[in-house]
Formats: sequence, structure tokens, C-alpha cells
Amino acid sequence: MQFMASKRYKDVYAVVLVGGKGKRLRPLSTNLRPKAFLSVTNDRETMFRNTIDRLLKLVESDHIVIVANKKHHTLVKRDLPKDSWNNILLEPVSRNTAPAIALAARYIMSMDRDAVMLVMPADHYIPDRGKEREALILGINFAKRHADAIITVGIDPKRPSTEYGYIKVSKSSTIAKVECFTEKPDIDTAERYIASGKYLWNAGIFIFRLGALSASLRKYAPKIFHMIQCRDPYRAYDDMPEISIDYAIMEKAGNIYCVKGRYEWNDVGSFDTLEKVLKIESRRFVKKSGKIIKII
Repeated sequence: MQFMASKRYKDVYAVVLVGGKGKRLRPLSTNLRPKAFLSVTNDRETMFRNTIDRLLKLVESDHIVIVANKKHHTLVKRDLPKDSWNNILLEPVSRNTAPAIALAARYIMSMDRDAVMLVMPADHYIPDRGKEREALILGINFAKRHADAIITVGIDPKRPSTEYGYIKVSKSSTIAKVECFTEKPDIDTAERYIASGKYLWNAGIFIFRLGALSASLRKYAPKIFHMIQCRDPYRAYDDMPEISIDYAIMEKAGNIYCVKGRYEWNDVGSFDTLEKVLKIESRRFVKKSGKIIKII
């Protein structure tokens, strides 16, 4: 297994959130093998491995940090370069994205307090790696110039969809101030959003300086902030709030900016989306009662 690491950014750490409950594509995805470890592309690599490969164009392999449930340690190591093995943070229980991101930030801060942190899920389908990289570079450079900013990536929507959250931006430009976040809407609302031209799909990707995140956690999620400062935050994990970064910070803070991603993107979170991706990739599958039960 060969990994080609880019030396482009020395002061950026990429954090991959694996997740751990495996609910969205059961029975294909399970608690012991969540969807990030499914292979949906014609290269037969897992979505997690493809995510790592994309990040290696931006950061060194030892600047990749993984947050995963302890049950998935072996699966993570299987697809990760050895230089990253020391950067695997294993949650004793899954507590959604806000605690996971806070845990990764504490770890990275011990190595570089001035670093920029890029956070992304492990289970997205992004065939156009070049255009994705362009969007991430724009966000990273914006974070370098604006120390208090938190940047998210919004995908130019191709159709009204009830599967994704939406981001309303203040103007139609490559980087714009975020006005609000909206959870998955009904179809009529989604159609209005698309018609307005002011909404993007929420890709769940975040970029910020560590100081900006720390200040936002202290202000908007103080329980997480204080618990993550414990000498051993893992021991406090059972009592950690189970909350997404969107609810904990993004919907409350006023310093949020959005980079528009103009590339093909799918959060493989439903069987309809999975089937679409498998057909694009010319992968065969077995379907039963409307669910894909096996990818061949």
C-alpha cells in the first residue's frame, strides 16, 4: 500500500471523523463496520481510505488525526499510513461531532497551538478531487488570514434534496458570511431554497485556527470545553454531551464563513444515494426489499 504525502502545508492538521453507530445503511452498515468502511468505488478502496488519499494531497501523513470509536481501531489502522497511527484518538463511546472535534483540537494543540485544523467526515463520495482540493485550499488560506473565523464548506446544490442540511449565505461568492444553518427540510422548503439561489448543501467540513475553536467552545459549549480540559478527557466521555458541532457552535456563532464547493459530492447516507454512487462507479450490488444488502 503506497501513500504519497504532500508537503504543501506544514501548519495544517486534517481531522477525519469516522463515526460509530452504523445506523444509516443497515444491514449493510453495522455497529462493528460502519459505512465509512464500505467500498463503493471501482478502485475497491473504502470510503475512509479514499478520504485519507485526498487529504494526503494537502498535509503530511503525520498531520492526519483520526477520531473513531474504540471498536473500529483495527479497521482504521488497516487503511491508514503508519505515520498516522500515533494520531488515532479512540472514543470510549460515540458522542457526536462536537466532543470529537474538541478532543482532536486538544491533541493538536499539544503539538502546535497555532495550527489550522481541517475537519471532515470519512464517508463522503467525491470523485473530483482537484476541485475539492481547490475549495479546501481557499478555506485554509482564509483561516490563516482571519484568526477568529470558522469556515465551513457548502456544496452548490444540484437539485432540491431532503437528505442534506442547508447553509444560507449572505451573497453569491466563493467565500461568504453565513446567515444561518437549516436542518434537513421538507421537499417544498428545499425547492424554495434552491430557487432563491442563497442556499448551499452543508457538507459537514470545517476549517479554523485552534484559537477560534477554543474561544467558541468556551462561549457556546462550556461543558464540553471544561470536560475536554481534564487531565484524562476519555474518563469524562460518558458524561460528555451528545451534540453535533452544528448545534453546539455553528448555529450560534457570528464569525462563520462558507466556501462554495463547485464539485460533485454525496453524503452516502441513504440507499437511494448509495445506489446512485454504485451505478456511477459501475459496481454491482444485491438489493432486497429496497435495501442494498451486498456490494459485489
